[in-house]
Amino acid sequence: MTGLSAFVRFVHLAAAVLLVGSYGFILLIARPAEQSAGSVANRIVVSHSLFHRRLTRASVVTLFFSALCALWLQIMNVSDPATSASIEFRALAPLLTETLYGKVWLARMVLIGFLSFVLFSPGNRTKEESIPALVGGCILSAALLTSISLSGHAAAAEGLNFVIQILLDGSHLLASGLWLGGLVPLFVFLRNGSRSNDANTLIITQEATKRYSRLGLICVWVLIVTGSYNAWILVGSFPALFGTPYGRLLLIKLALLLPLLGIAAINLKRLKPSIVAVPPDRPERITALAKKLKRNVIIEACFGVMILFIVGSLGVTPPARHVQPDWPFSFRWDWSSLNKAPKARAEVERGMVWAAVAGIAIIAAFARRRRRIVITTIAFGTLGYAGHIVHTAVLIDAYPATYKRPAVTYHAISVANGKLLYQESGCITCHGPKGYGDGPAAQDLDPKPADLTAPHANAHTAGDLFWWLSHGVKPSSAMPGFNQSLSEEERWDLINFIRALSSGERARNLAPVIDIEPWLVAPDFAYGTNAGDTKSLREHRAEKIVLLVLLNVQATEERLKQLAAALPQLQSAGVEIVVVPNAIDYLYVADKLPGLIVNEGIREITETYSLFSRSFAEEKAFDVTPHMEFLIDKQGYIRARWLAAENDAWRKIDVLLKQVDLLRTEEPRAPAPDEHVH
Repeated sequence: MTGLSAFVRFVHLAAAVLLVGSYGFILLIARPAEQSAGSVANRIVVSHSLFHRRLTRASVVTLFFSALCALWLQIMNVSDPATSASIEFRALAPLLTETLYGKVWLARMVLIGFLSFVLFSPGNRTKEESIPALVGGCILSAALLTSISLSGHAAAAEGLNFVIQILLDGSHLLASGLWLGGLVPLFVFLRNGSRSNDANTLIITQEATKRYSRLGLICVWVLIVTGSYNAWILVGSFPALFGTPYGRLLLIKLALLLPLLGIAAINLKRLKPSIVAVPPDRPERITALAKKLKRNVIIEACFGVMILFIVGSLGVTPPARHVQPDWPFSFRWDWSSLNKAPKARAEVERGMVWAAVAGIAIIAAFARRRRRIVITTIAFGTLGYAGHIVHTAVLIDAYPATYKRPAVTYHAISVANGKLLYQESGCITCHGPKGYGDGPAAQDLDPKPADLTAPHANAHTAGDLFWWLSHGVKPSSAMPGFNQSLSEEERWDLINFIRALSSGERARNLAPVIDIEPWLVAPDFAYGTNAGDTKSLREHRAEKIVLLVLLNVQATEERLKQLAAALPQLQSAGVEIVVVPNAIDYLYVADKLPGLIVNEGIREITETYSLFSRSFAEEKAFDVTPHMEFLIDKQGYIRARWLAAENDAWRKIDVLLKQVDLLRTEEPRAPAPDEHVH
């Protein structure tokens, strides 16, 4: 069904492109060329007007029937396959009146109706259409083509993004129509012109060639700008470009577009100037050049048809941004290694030097004619060598799941579940109870189990961790795969726990003062309060700074009194206070600070945030959760931490308020990723 939908969309799109191209050519190219030549009702223009009428009528008929086929396919998609056809068509009315697809379809059918009236009306039987009729037809055909964007991927956006994407996608379609759709009329125009040796006809041919080249150049730039934006919005990343069906189709489209642009460049830079420069008294020369241009136009049109077919397939393929990428290569580039490996950095710098040499050689090849081919060959060989050096320096192993996005968000429930799975699935046997790689079986293993608290655990992508957890690390490693014993959700829970465990090592740097560069993502959590409210950490993003307080049995009453006294100041500064009591302490504090004491979600929050309790004074994580407080900014990053056992910093509320003011006055930043992908 998807293949049929892609074909129907291709036919519909091709007809709309031809319609715009034909109207655009006769209105912007043929008629103005005739007027510039000082001719009235020239034979070539009259002949082309008849072809234009046949082409536009065929296009409108094709649009009508392909639109009906598309509607039928849409009904089949939204209906239950087990029902009969008569029941399926009961979905027609709600589909047309209650969905964006249906409303756009109805609007397009109205446009097709108006175009049919313009083209098939009794008054439109003269040899040449009037200018008002051409303008009206051009506007209707342009509206019909650009409205396709309203039933495509661009229509999935919301708000201002919806307007921007629809405008850019519509502009992309319109430019395609004027350029690619104008190739068929241009070929027919050149064919008719090359059959005549009439000087006036040849002048019109020259003028039409010049005008179409200008129009094509404008359209190409519009296509490049709008296409680049659309690719960024719908693909979004390099891995998605190679690792998804949509991305691979887009690569095929680009591969077809490059030779098309090359042929268009030849037409623009060589054939068009040659045709324009030939004097009218040499008709045989103009005819010969026109034949070459016709040949190139045929090749352009063939590439254009293939591109339109790919576009039709793209329209029924989920955008790459919304699909999990399946990385097709066994390697990837890790540029972060340059900050950790001086040797790799030196190799990259050496590659850059060779690339600069290649660039100079290429400039020299264009600057002089002698030995140009030899110099160019050497230059590209040097450039390839430079690329090989850089490629080798940053090359690391990759797997099909390397760029897989987590199916479970970085949430306290997930981290707590991962901690339980870590204990129950046998991970502690090798990696140890705290993840230091010091489990009972560690001494007998070679290589030794990884220290999961070390920074390297966060240096890998989430997809790499998922692949290793699912299939094992390497044949030489004792690390087994858990894809048979653990579900996908459980494996992501384990990964979230490992992420938090590794972040706990770096969290030793956290102090009671704001860390200027945010890096530690605060795991989201849901909680209920003693006032009966149900909230989540994410709800406070972009709205409030969060002071997360994890109480300990010692000094609980004293700290609650301090927070109660400072509550008006903190709330006026835009701070949401979340107090998580020790389970033993809960009954004691339940009736204090209404709306701030957490009574649901205590275990998940405590187990997750206690992973960030390590400090330089305490090498290993605490067995019992100490009194800790975190300042979490509006973007969802932990920016400061106070360990009550180490100093009295935030017992002085003025010190705490000073850190809050720093967060309030800093420039807004991008929000923390929900998936916690590195």
